[in-house]
Parts: sequence; C-alpha cells; structure tokens
Amino acid sequence: MKDKSIGLEIKKIDSLIVRKIMACNKDSLCQLTPVQIVVIKYLIKNKNSIVYQKDIEKKLGLRKSTVSGILGTMIKNGIIIRTDSSNDLRSKEISLTETGYKLDKTMKKRAIEFEKILQNNISNEELEIFYKVTKQIQKNLEGEKIC
Repeated sequence: MKDKSIGLEIKKIDSLIVRKIMACNKDSLCQLTPVQIVVIKYLIKNKNSIVYQKDIEKKLGLRKSTVSGILGTMIKNGIIIRTDSSNDLRSKEISLTETGYKLDKTMKKRAIEFEKILQNNISNEELEIFYKVTKQIQKNLEGEKIC
C-alpha cells in the first residue's frame, strides 16, 4: 500500500465527479458548476431566512471576490437576484428566482440518478466501510496543520 496515495485517489474521484456533473448539466437552461449547485442548495435550505453574500462566503469557505464572481454569473443566468436589505443598507439579500427553483427540482432528480451510479456494484457492507473511512479521514484533517 506504500505506492498508493489517499489524497491522489480522492482527487481523481473528485475530478471524475465534477466532469460527470458538468456533462449532465449541458442540456440544462444554463450549465451549472458544482459550486453553483451548492449555492442553490444553500438558498433552498435557508429559504425562510435572509441570506447575505457573507453567509455564502462562510458556507463555501471562499473569499468575497470569488463569491462575488460566482453570484454575478448566477444573476446573469437568472438563477438568483440581489435585493437591498431592509435591515442593513450596506448588504444585499440573495434569493432564488423561479428559474433557480426549477433548476433545483431538476437537480434533485439527477442527484438520485447520480447516487445510483456512484453506488453501483458496491455492497451495503462496503458502503458502511467507505463512510467510516471517509469520516475518519475528515477527523484526521480537522484542526491539523498541513505544511
């Protein structure tokens, strides 16, 4: 096992997942990136709350300028809107448009199909081991300083 690298294997799987997600979205109203999907899911989950850009920055762990670019693209594609906050004049509230809600419904269906592909030919016992191992890897990395 010395010739194997957990980090490299995770990176390979991540790249494959991103490519498959992007390929699935080619026929969508607009091509969604994985991070845009996370933003939509976050807005759906928090639809009864006011969401600001800083909330999305915190959720994604990204800088303000990066999130501004992501949100700008989503606004251009009609997925979200920014409105002036009634609570804080310096802030803008972020919310989904009708298009954003429709995309969420489509994504839910595709996510179920995609999960089936990921789990194909993997037994329940193997899945339990997988989840246990990935949870341990997460614990190993939390709070650890690498480099």
